[in-house]
Amino acid sequence: MVTVDESKCIGCGTCVADCTVAALRIKDGKAVPGKFCIECGHCTAVCEQQAITLTGDYDPAEIIECDDPLKFEIAPERLLDFVKFRRSIRQYTDEPVSDGDIHKILEMGRYTQTGANMQNLRYIVLTRDTLREIAPIALRTLAELDIEQVDKTRMRVPYQYLDFQATWQYWYSVYQKKGKDLLLHGAPNALLVVSRKCDELNGAFNIGHMELMVNALGLGACMTGFATFAFDVSQELRDKVGIQEGEAVIIMMVFGHPKVTYLRTVHRKKVNCVKI
Repeated sequence: MVTVDESKCIGCGTCVADCTVAALRIKDGKAVPGKFCIECGHCTAVCEQQAITLTGDYDPAEIIECDDPLKFEIAPERLLDFVKFRRSIRQYTDEPVSDGDIHKILEMGRYTQTGANMQNLRYIVLTRDTLREIAPIALRTLAELDIEQVDKTRMRVPYQYLDFQATWQYWYSVYQKKGKDLLLHGAPNALLVVSRKCDELNGAFNIGHMELMVNALGLGACMTGFATFAFDVSQELRDKVGIQEGEAVIIMMVFGHPKVTYLRTVHRKKVNCVKI
């Protein structure tokens, strides 16, 4: 909840104007909080008098003052080039990802916006040993899936994924014969973004930002939509990683130190956009 220090508040109304749920009002020249608040923190961030505090399970030491906006600026051209040069990595070295780097990736997710500030996503970091354990289960699940029984209207991933079953069967045969994992790419780590099934938009926001952090750390990542689908159709996989009733793996991302270097950007189709 929000508390207001009346000795500091000057009743300027800046917090009231920025509150998306009208949880604040001006009364007798002071900001007064209401009962309903989504705890987004905008009022604390915008108050020049530092009169507003967000109470509850939050650490005030985490707040960063914007004393010099230039410190936080990223040149638009540099950001665009950064995205242009990122690639989905499917070749990894054996070097493990440090706990410090994993912490930074998770922090990126923690600070990414969620609808109505629900902050209701949770994360599961998979180690190499766990990935080696679940890889054959996921490959077998996809290769042996009865696609005629799949309800396309309830799929959270594109239904065109079902056209790839011949590929899944080939991958499974390669794994059986050579032990090579073409689904999870032998990555040392993976990240599962988990939440209730209605929170796919929040998961999409999160994983996109976290992948940017992965690349900023000099690591590489690959979104594994096929593996995400395997979690949807395999109770065995969900049980292996502790997915609870009513939850879903929103997206799975493998990551690690790249074994390959890309020397240039790639082509993209022209942007498809209209202005009306």
